[in-house]
Amino acid sequence: MVCKGMVEQYRTLRQCARGVGLVALVFSLTVAALLAAGWYRAGASETVRSEILAQALARGRDAPEDAQVVAFARELDLLARKAYLGGMTFRQKGMALLAVGLLATAACFGLAWRVTLKIPDPRTASETDPARADRWAVNAVLSAGAALVAGAAVLHFIDVRRGRGPSADRALRGDLTNRTLKTGEKNICPCRLGTRLEDLEEYWPFMLGPTMSGRAARAPAALEWNGETGKNIRWRVALDESGSSTPAVWDHKIFITSGNKSERAVMAHDTESGARLWKTLIPDGEKAGAPLPDVMAETGFAASSPACDERMVYAVFGTGDIAALDHAGRIVWQRYLGRPKNSYGHASSLVYCGEMLIVQWDQDEQARVMALNKSDGRTLWETPRELGMSWSTPLVMPLCDNFILLVHATHSTWGMELASGKKLWEVEAVSGEVAPSLAWEGDVWLAANCYSRMVAFKQPPDGAPQQLWEFDESNMPDVASPVISGGLVFLVTDAGEVLCHD
Repeated sequence: MVCKGMVEQYRTLRQCARGVGLVALVFSLTVAALLAAGWYRAGASETVRSEILAQALARGRDAPEDAQVVAFARELDLLARKAYLGGMTFRQKGMALLAVGLLATAACFGLAWRVTLKIPDPRTASETDPARADRWAVNAVLSAGAALVAGAAVLHFIDVRRGRGPSADRALRGDLTNRTLKTGEKNICPCRLGTRLEDLEEYWPFMLGPTMSGRAARAPAALEWNGETGKNIRWRVALDESGSSTPAVWDHKIFITSGNKSERAVMAHDTESGARLWKTLIPDGEKAGAPLPDVMAETGFAASSPACDERMVYAVFGTGDIAALDHAGRIVWQRYLGRPKNSYGHASSLVYCGEMLIVQWDQDEQARVMALNKSDGRTLWETPRELGMSWSTPLVMPLCDNFILLVHATHSTWGMELASGKKLWEVEAVSGEVAPSLAWEGDVWLAANCYSRMVAFKQPPDGAPQQLWEFDESNMPDVASPVISGGLVFLVTDAGEVLCHD
């Protein structure tokens, strides 16, 4: 009776394991089919590159006075962004569900197999092996899992061939470690060395000016000008290369970057006459003939603004190349960071503090924040990130006698120790596709993004920031960064409106 009872228990357990395994298998196959169908219908970036969307945006730019055309373009753009972000979330969650389903399937059929082997009464055994079906099921699940992994690898290879995925730079990442910084024999942070902040005020060394705030220290520029009549225009020169970056200025030189599929370059122009002084091509650090990333035309390969100091100019391109050149246009050093995996194209600009050049490399893969030595390009520290793509520029915010590095992305803004790259705190500022950079004045910093909100934080010298207020309305900037000056917040929206807030 005991033996018969055990046989019944084993049989019931085996049937339950098989049933749950079949349900898990059907679930896994369904998720795999949905993932494959989603990938086949549209890649990660197709929703934001629709020809219809491009035409609608172009009509909105050509007819800004037509409110209906502009509203339609903005609504279509919003739908495309939501579809894009939804697609990213679906793929991430889908892969996690697929892994859980396959593990559950293998575990259940494996249990059924083991239970079948433990049936104690040999008189009930038939000529056929009752565990054979379960063994076959386990092997089938393992084979299906291997096939799915191989299929994912093939799809990833196809993405790379299309220019949508990065080529891993294993040699670069192999030696990178987070460590306490020492310069020479002295325990001095490189942010304390090199160019002084007061020296920057005479020039425009970054995208957002000498203090990374958008505020100019010099006398105000002309309040109006006219390119056709020449009013308040000192000089004008034509550029035969395109680029979306902002110029950097040091002494009597204006540094600009350009880029397309054929070449990427850094150029210097004279501030007095506009004459081009030199042009230097930056070679592709990837192997010859490797496909370039697929970037949007509005972004291009030279969207990141350069930085400059009294010795060099520093530039990073959408190909994954970063280089430093002296003021005569000679390449001092160059590094390859790997192909960016970015649906629009890499656009975060460079900033520095002392001898530390800061790179925010927010991509779909191999995302990280890095500090490079300005003199030779070697890595001082590197901190990995898993927040996906962003296009904002990091901010070095001075607090008392200390500096804090603010790194901004969707749903997450980090405060980092500048000397080591250590993450100190994290707050949720804004959501969506984050292109506008942070703004600051005094001990307050602020974030704003379209289809999200504007929020201000008070930053103590030590510890996490405290939220001061938020303004939740759709009339927010899409790309342009806000500026705080004299207690006023200035915003420029994608609809061409200028707003001022307290």
